[in-house]
Amino acid sequence: MSELTQGLKVIDEGFAGFGFPAEFLDSFDQLECLSSRKGKDTFLVRSRSDGSLAVAKCYDKSVFSFAPGAAEPASSEVCKGLPRFIASYESESCVCVLREYIEGTPLSEYVKTETLSRERIREICLRLCDILVYLHGLRPPVIHRDIKPENVIIDASGGVWLIDFDIAREFKPEAESDTFFFGTKGYAPPEQYGFAQTDARADIYSLGVLLRFLLTGSVRANANVKVYRPLQKVIDKCTAFAPEKRYADVRAVKKALNAAGPQARVRRTVCLIAACAAGVALLAAGSIAAYKALTYTPFTEGYVPAYISDEKKVAEGVKYMRDNYDTDMFDAADDIADIGLLRRALIELYGLDRDYVYGINTDMPQESDDFFLPWGWDDGQTIDRDIAVYAAVKVHDPGIVADWSSLKDDNGYYPGVRLAVAFSDARGLTDGVNKPGDLSIGELALILANADRFFYGLSR
Repeated sequence: MSELTQGLKVIDEGFAGFGFPAEFLDSFDQLECLSSRKGKDTFLVRSRSDGSLAVAKCYDKSVFSFAPGAAEPASSEVCKGLPRFIASYESESCVCVLREYIEGTPLSEYVKTETLSRERIREICLRLCDILVYLHGLRPPVIHRDIKPENVIIDASGGVWLIDFDIAREFKPEAESDTFFFGTKGYAPPEQYGFAQTDARADIYSLGVLLRFLLTGSVRANANVKVYRPLQKVIDKCTAFAPEKRYADVRAVKKALNAAGPQARVRRTVCLIAACAAGVALLAAGSIAAYKALTYTPFTEGYVPAYISDEKKVAEGVKYMRDNYDTDMFDAADDIADIGLLRRALIELYGLDRDYVYGINTDMPQESDDFFLPWGWDDGQTIDRDIAVYAAVKVHDPGIVADWSSLKDDNGYYPGVRLAVAFSDARGLTDGVNKPGDLSIGELALILANADRFFYGLSR
């Protein structure tokens, strides 16, 4: 008998005495004990039927009154990045849960041997966002609650996998707090230690800490370590102490990470150059434009001024927002849009903080980094095209409209609005919206959709 065969025989004989399920012992050879803690052992096993490898997590029923992995998604066929569930076995004293073994390197070790660029770090976090969107979208949602480098595997092709659902739980809206307090120090949010029930924003907190670790090498914030500002904003919002200050969902995190990518930076640079060129062209053409303005009449033969928006494009804009954000808030397309609807879209679809959206400088309303809208309007205020454009541009890139002086023009608009309108006119963000005032809900949807398409580089 070879030493390997003899070794496996000794291991199997030892396992048989610990009350493991008989079917589990009959179906798998135990190759290695990966970890052993009170009440839980994790093994690398090999199927006796086809030789495939799996990870078996075995829980002692005298320690656990439930299987901690019970919240794991039963299948990951629709989401690459989650190990496939294989089987579970149970005896009087033990529960064993088996999942696919992922060959690769834990992220905690991967960073020691690989120099990760900022773009590679962003790609890893975007892939984790896709996985979390799937988990949080299950019914009921599954909250992982232990996102950390040790639980992220990078395979040979560079793929990203999320493993270890030991403390995952299903979110129960009626619960006030978690029954069990687990988590990894530094990565777990405050509410995971008993302040409140954890929901999807707990995973968002941990993802923000992971992003900080990958960029700085530490889980702690350090003002002396400079991080690319768009990514620092993502970290700060993800790791806010109060859950309501964080992104509303992982889709909003993904949107922010996409906006921090190199393509977005290139677009902003190109836009700035184009804006400068357009300014020169406007100055050169000033006299011609002045002449045309003085002699222009819309009532020439065969011409009717267009104040009606393009119905087909408006319908496409509503459909775009419905399909991409899974929302019906724009379905009443012919109704008049108001500030309340715009604020709701900023919060629910784009993940902005409610206080940021509703805040206003009460001493002197003006544009500010602290508040999204410079006007203290109530939710019933109707929206005109310039206001919609200001919001659509600013939600994607506040830097474009960042002229926080308090000087308003004759229409009561601020410099940031004028910058947004000029930016929009040069890039067709109002294409299809011909009415200047009291926009319909459909027209607002079209402006937001046009902005999405431009900033994300999508074709129309």
